[in-house]
Amino acid sequence: MVSPAKRSFLDLNATTLYAWRVKKLVAVVITILSVCALWATDTDGKHETGFVYARIRYHFPLYDRHREVPWHHDYPFGDELFTTFMERISMVHTNREAFQIVDIDSPELFKYPFTYLCEPGFLDLLPKDVENLREYLDRGGFILVDDFRGPRELANLEFQLKKVYPDRDLVRLDVNHPIFHSLYDINSLDIPAPYQNRGSGRVEFLALLDPKGNVQMIVNYNNDLSELWEWIDKGEMPLSQGVTALELGANYLIYSMTH
Repeated sequence: MVSPAKRSFLDLNATTLYAWRVKKLVAVVITILSVCALWATDTDGKHETGFVYARIRYHFPLYDRHREVPWHHDYPFGDELFTTFMERISMVHTNREAFQIVDIDSPELFKYPFTYLCEPGFLDLLPKDVENLREYLDRGGFILVDDFRGPRELANLEFQLKKVYPDRDLVRLDVNHPIFHSLYDINSLDIPAPYQNRGSGRVEFLALLDPKGNVQMIVNYNNDLSELWEWIDKGEMPLSQGVTALELGANYLIYSMTH
């Protein structure tokens, strides 16, 4: 059952979310997602859904066994809210449980054109991971990297990506990039993070580009969209910040399906 917090947010704000800076023809969005998104079964195997959101499970060094593993952060609450939001704004048939966990070295990864990876400061790509990830990205897969902060964690992400593409670097995006206008117009990237650690700086948006200049991987540095998705449901975050986080997620998804 949907929790009271989820029900109150989704019911009371459905009309607001529809009206909140929605632009471009909804019919275009429906067509794009219906044709391009994955048609699969959800986690209980009883329903078909037009979109499945996949969270990447990756290898990481030794970790305190009493703590939550890093790839799992905000699971499943952020995942549930994002899939529900996409159903509301696009009318694509999906549901709040339309998400899967997929291993980074598995051929199952190729079933999901849009994936999410969090806490890349702990990412440790093994040779099979590198091969699988490179093929996934070369085929047109898209990864949203989220929930990390500080130069040490960014340095690890850059180091790991050099295993995949030695000749490519992450580039910084500005507000004029099409990814920030694919569905909603994001007019400023001066966006506050839900929280900061000592030494972390301002929110930045980085990207890994393919040879044609298309974004293959969007990197939310010093930010945590999934935390905002989860907290907006619980009333622990200002509505404006939560809505911006959802708009960014929707933009990333639409961009990934159209580029």
